[in-house]
Amino acid sequence: MARSAAGIARSAVVETVSVIAGAIIGTLVAAIFGWLFLSLGFATLAASPSVYILALVTVTIFAVLYGYLPATPAVLGSLAVGILLPTVIAKFAFDSTETLATLLIVNLVFAVVALSVYRFVHASGLVRQAASDVADRT
Repeated sequence: MARSAAGIARSAVVETVSVIAGAIIGTLVAAIFGWLFLSLGFATLAASPSVYILALVTVTIFAVLYGYLPATPAVLGSLAVGILLPTVIAKFAFDSTETLATLLIVNLVFAVVALSVYRFVHASGLVRQAASDVADRT
């Protein structure tokens, strides 16, 4: 079944919105969690452009994993990438002074929230797209 240019454009928009929403909401929730429970500075986590760029790259990797893998391996791979990639980058590239355990906990929260938001927005967008396609056929 050949996809139309409009269908491809809709899919690209749904994917883009899903990635951006997952990155932003995941970062903000992780910053709030770190501020409330780990005594980290909220502004340190939520106001840095480098943190948002890292979040966008991480959630984009989620999208690639979901594009190429079945659901269960995609979830496991996404969680591993969502925890390990930001932890390694923060520890070595951003030269974070936080302990490894603190970074792992904050990035675990980020990974779970970002993946959940990405999947929710992506699924909602695909359902609306399918409903629109069915409505156009009738």
